[in-house]
Amino acid sequence: MEIRWFALCCGLVLLAGCGSGWVKPGASQQDFGEDRSTCLREAERPSGPVYINPFTGFFEHGSHTDSRLYNACMVEHGWSRSGT
Repeated sequence: MEIRWFALCCGLVLLAGCGSGWVKPGASQQDFGEDRSTCLREAERPSGPVYINPFTGFFEHGSHTDSRLYNACMVEHGWSRSGT
């Protein structure tokens, strides 16, 4: 009986996360992918020191995505958050 309750709770937790995402009336998955890719590039910010990658020999630096810039970009492209 305990295993059933555990499985039920896990299933509900997983389903709770399915309702949030980005929506845009009339947009396809390809539209989402293109806009997402564009916004991720625009929201990427360097972080950490510059270093030489020992595998490629190129100068590189760490980076992170600024979530505020990413969200603003997606809204600018006509997307809105669902489930919020």
